Amino acid sequence: MTIPHFDEFIAIDWSGAAGRYNGIAVACCRPGRRPPSLVEPPGRYWTRTDIADWLEDRLNRRRPLLIGLDFAFSFPFERDLGYLGGLVPAVDDVFSLWSLIESSSRDEHDFGCASFINNPNYEYLFWRSGTKPSSWVERKRRTEHACAEATSTRPDTLYKLLHSKQVGKASITGIRVLHRIRSRGNAVAIWPFEAIRSSAIVEIYPTMFRKMATGSVAKLRNVGDLNEAMGRLGSRPMPNVAVGNLSDHDADALISAVGLRAIAPKAETWTFSERMSSVVQREGWIFGVS
Repeated sequence: MTIPHFDEFIAIDWSGAAGRYNGIAVACCRPGRRPPSLVEPPGRYWTRTDIADWLEDRLNRRRPLLIGLDFAFSFPFERDLGYLGGLVPAVDDVFSLWSLIESSSRDEHDFGCASFINNPNYEYLFWRSGTKPSSWVERKRRTEHACAEATSTRPDTLYKLLHSKQVGKASITGIRVLHRIRSRGNAVAIWPFEAIRSSAIVEIYPTMFRKMATGSVAKLRNVGDLNEAMGRLGSRPMPNVAVGNLSDHDADALISAVGLRAIAPKAETWTFSERMSSVVQREGWIFGVS
């Protein structure tokens, strides 16, 4: 396989929150060793709609971009069951799953997902509140298990809809954004489901990049720690004046942009052994897990 070349690396720390939220951050870096920079939102905060519009504008410029988004691109596809615990047997591929999610929630503001997760046919699959229900099954994708094995981190399941991570809502809202971008014919491949043509969108896990750079999953709380971590991934430091008040979301986007640049030239990032398996082609894969 020829390793793709990209002119820019974009990392987006995501949020599945409803209403007003400030959990989205965007960072970019160019090839080489130049430090990354944060992209300012068009308003006070980024919204998911802002991100969809911004990405489409960048993709329309026809420069090869590697775009990392911090959410899962699919639900687990379970043996003998399929998606959603076997409750949607006609849905047999990832893009049909995306269409199902979109059709369930298309009328919701800012790519919301309440209608999908409240569907009475499969709402019991989700852990929504309180202590873990005795009947709840922690369904995970193969890549989440592989990431845990390779990095000693713990990617969460999409079926968990509570506490700070909100992995499920983040992923379902993100899938709606991906569905829009793909349905409009933008010149971008959704990896690993499609062959890379020019630009590519990949799933990222910022905790993995922090662990790669520091040996710890701890958040990077200040510019000094961030610069030290990014230096281990081949980046020159950011000047303090360029950062200001650094949130967890900002730091995760910045370390992820540099992480994308560091691992994209490695053949094993693109050609890991399970890439073309039927499971991975239905569930997706965290970029950089091998």
